[in-house]
Amino acid sequence: MERGQSDDPHDAGGDTWVLDLAVADDVIVPDGCGTGREALIEWLWGTLGDDGLAGIFEGAVDAEAAVAAGLIESPRVLDAAEAPADRDWVADMPTATISCWFATEPAARQAAALAVAAGCGLVSLRQERAAADVASWRDAFAPIVVPGFGVVHPAWDEGPARAAAHECTIFIEPGAGFGTGLHETTQLCLAAIAGLVGQGRRLDRVLDVGAGSGILAIAAAVLGATHVDAVEIDPRVHAAIRGNAARNGVADRVVVSGRLSADTPPYDLVVANIVADVLVAHAPLLAAAVRREPRGGLVLSGLLDHDMARVAAAFAGLLDGLPAVTRRGDWRCLVFAPAAAAGERPCP
Repeated sequence: MERGQSDDPHDAGGDTWVLDLAVADDVIVPDGCGTGREALIEWLWGTLGDDGLAGIFEGAVDAEAAVAAGLIESPRVLDAAEAPADRDWVADMPTATISCWFATEPAARQAAALAVAAGCGLVSLRQERAAADVASWRDAFAPIVVPGFGVVHPAWDEGPARAAAHECTIFIEPGAGFGTGLHETTQLCLAAIAGLVGQGRRLDRVLDVGAGSGILAIAAAVLGATHVDAVEIDPRVHAAIRGNAARNGVADRVVVSGRLSADTPPYDLVVANIVADVLVAHAPLLAAAVRREPRGGLVLSGLLDHDMARVAAAFAGLLDGLPAVTRRGDWRCLVFAPAAAAGERPCP
């Protein structure tokens, strides 16, 4: 079921940002608002209804999924895409995926942080393009100059990807997952990767966690990494990551997967541009993925000022050192690397 002023959040026009959440049926809603998915949805509307929340889809379970979950014995129903009127399969699922639509990315990120803090699992944060004339849509995307890195072109621009000192060129298909090069957090990570390469650091093996469009993984490969693992839990964007890698001539060096294996060899660089609560929750796993001798690097972004202390504290002990902090606008990036001087500075 979807709630809002319209059955389709795209009716308002323009692009939308979609936050997909895994929500347990016994989730505890903040502020004493009760438990359960219905209470959470009411809380989301009450908290974010005036701040860009355009619609909520509460999920669907077809007959095949209901059989797999043990809710029914047979998928033989009149309409396999619709539950019988007397049985709400979504409500019976121990965990269901709900989708929230937002008019702007900042509103979606704020909601992601609130939802994770409330105990929900973050499945994906993605951009959906409004149904519009493709040529007009393409006209809205010009090359993006990223200081300290180079230029991010839309995928349809001509020319090859190339690497040079702070003058890299890469190509990304807009709208195919988070990361077009426009957002400050992406730019901070791109500049950090280029800066580490410029210092002469070894970046043979790189891990990009929460890869989205694959932009950071692709940038690392273009800058010389011989193997890059792009981990993205949303399988709907895996093909887009592979397409972006092929457009940049690095398809043979970027491996796309849905999860990080615990027994993978360590990496020269780990990059994660995701919300603070997810970074803290996965700090041991991310820190363990960083090569120890000689010490590798870790780049974390998706952070605001109020996130900095707890995220830095979660990783500092695990990596035996303090991070350098770069900033662009309201956003911050932590860089753990041997050559990085602790302290805060603007990003180039």
